[in-house]
Amino acid sequence: MQIDVLTRPEELNGLRDNWDDLYARDPDAHFFVSWDFLSHYLRRFDGEWFILAARKGPPGSPYVALLPLRLRTSMRKNTGEIYHEVYMGGNLAADYTGILCAPEYAYRAIAVFAKHLKTMHWASLHLENLRMSERRIGWLMEQLSDNRLTMRRIRRVNQVDNIDNCICPAIDLPSSWEDYLLHNLSANTRQKMRRFLRKLENSDEFRITHADASTIERDIDILLEFWRIKWTPRKGKLVPGLVKSNRSLFRQAFERGTLFVPVLWHGDRPLSALAIFLDPVKKSMLFHMVGRDETADMLPSGLVLHGYCIRRAIENGFRTYDFLRGNEPYKYSFGTHDTVLNCTLVRTKTGRNLGDQLDRRSLVGALQQAAGLHKKGWIIQAENIYRQILNTEPTHDQALYGLGHVLGTKGDHRQAAECFGALAAMSPQSVNAWLCLGIAQQSLNDHSAAIESFGRATDLNPGLILAPYALGRSLLALQRTDEAAQAFTLVLENGSPAPAETALRAKARRQLQQLRTAKPLYILKKPEREKPVIQPSLPLGLTTLLTVARPATVSRSTSSVT
Repeated sequence: MQIDVLTRPEELNGLRDNWDDLYARDPDAHFFVSWDFLSHYLRRFDGEWFILAARKGPPGSPYVALLPLRLRTSMRKNTGEIYHEVYMGGNLAADYTGILCAPEYAYRAIAVFAKHLKTMHWASLHLENLRMSERRIGWLMEQLSDNRLTMRRIRRVNQVDNIDNCICPAIDLPSSWEDYLLHNLSANTRQKMRRFLRKLENSDEFRITHADASTIERDIDILLEFWRIKWTPRKGKLVPGLVKSNRSLFRQAFERGTLFVPVLWHGDRPLSALAIFLDPVKKSMLFHMVGRDETADMLPSGLVLHGYCIRRAIENGFRTYDFLRGNEPYKYSFGTHDTVLNCTLVRTKTGRNLGDQLDRRSLVGALQQAAGLHKKGWIIQAENIYRQILNTEPTHDQALYGLGHVLGTKGDHRQAAECFGALAAMSPQSVNAWLCLGIAQQSLNDHSAAIESFGRATDLNPGLILAPYALGRSLLALQRTDEAAQAFTLVLENGSPAPAETALRAKARRQLQQLRTAKPLYILKKPEREKPVIQPSLPLGLTTLLTVARPATVSRSTSSVT
């Protein structure tokens, strides 16, 4: 069985028929892994989502299992170390998560998914709110077992009200409303249900409306405003974001025909509203949110609205009325049974990414982060990110360039020369590579090598006056005064009016004046270091560059080109 990793929107779009077929066949499938819900939700996380897709045949064969996931990238501020966390695809919005499988291939697919996950580079894997058979979950955990990893089952009990959000009450609906009343409800609840629904039906004051295209925005506003008022004292600053995300979720579900919003009214005053997801394939109604006017006491709005919706579900052939996560006591008055979710956190024992590498999709962002930290002077953090990039892609030219500059700033000119030498070998037409290599070699007093590097930079771009100026300085260090004079003359003949180049020409002019008076400003030629500087050649031998640095106080040094 082969695994494809799907990351592009067009690949997701092409899955529709295959996804729907698996969804219809999989007995463990639920609304939150359906195409209608999850494919649209994943699109919010462009660049983060990916789908592990298992196929039995050659490329192009239908997939027999799908595992939607998201990759989140973070940085440890004290070291700059980048680490990845893998989440289930529906995390945050979906009450349940899972793996979509053709039943006959479920266990083979789960095994190859687990094997693939262990080849990826992450520090933690969040298996949140898994709703699958115990056998499938047990098999997944067994296949993920690895001596590099730890696993911990997590409880989701709210400390304020002791609600366990891993417990999910639901009703298995009978074939008739009367059967439901007789076999699911207590005598007291049954009597109340009949009485209040009759009051609703026979009243000119009370009514229930269903959101349609003309009222959906109004009804969502009613629901979310009631919800906001109730939960702001407890959830505080989280509420605006939750309102915004739920509004988007409801709008999209309504557009796809998978949202039912009943509103209970007293005259023109809304009393309560529910948001219920509809799953016509699995014949489920899933209660997601309630909002009600806490000051109104004309009717028990929760009992009335849920009773109304349960009766409607039975009349329309639905088999399940699901109260989703949370074992709030009121849910059990409707005759529910429990399903328990599995929440497991898998972590690496080191706390670092598996393989000490980055996910390749994160390299662009990691480089931007390193460059930003470098610019701010956070040298250790920038260095560690550059090293992580090179651990993942040893020939990453921009990371080599950035790391070389960081090392030069720290005064480690030998390793800086190694970086720039590797860069020059990979990109022999790069002026900057040769120029930076020459500066590092000059800082090591390896002026013979520096002369060659500056010469290459000058040949590639004669108008770049820093290269001939630096060349002249190294020639002076070796007392090759005639050649130095030629280099300084080249500086005077080129360049732009830019302040930096004007200053460089002034320095070159002073050098020439000193040469004419036979008093050159020689650079003290220090003894060569014990180890020769690595010259640009392949293989690059970068293993010494790829050790993550420890946080330390950075001492700055200046290069020899002054």
